[in-house]
Amino acid sequence: MSEMEELRRRLEALEARVDEVVEQQAATRHLAVNSDRDVAALQEQRRADMQLLQALRTTQIEHGKTLRELGTTAGVLLTGQIELARVQDKHTEKLDSLTMSVDAILRHLGITDSQYPED
Repeated sequence: MSEMEELRRRLEALEARVDEVVEQQAATRHLAVNSDRDVAALQEQRRADMQLLQALRTTQIEHGKTLRELGTTAGVLLTGQIELARVQDKHTEKLDSLTMSVDAILRHLGITDSQYPED
């Protein structure tokens, strides 16, 4: 083979290799662009997730405060209910005592149940 033919063969091989490198470079650039888009989409999703988590945190703090307030209110109501029951028991005792006294007075006066009107 002559020197010119050898150079031509080597040039063709080199051109084919350059074409392959250009194709690989284009594919690599395409992958890089897609990767950039994917990263941008992930960052956007992460920001949205962080906003959602912050909103949930704020809501949980508000709910915690509300639950504490409701617990305090329930405690006050329970204390009031206990006091009301105590007063009611005292009134029942007094009423029973008064009823017994009235019955004793009526017996002493000789008045029977049939002699005074019913409620």
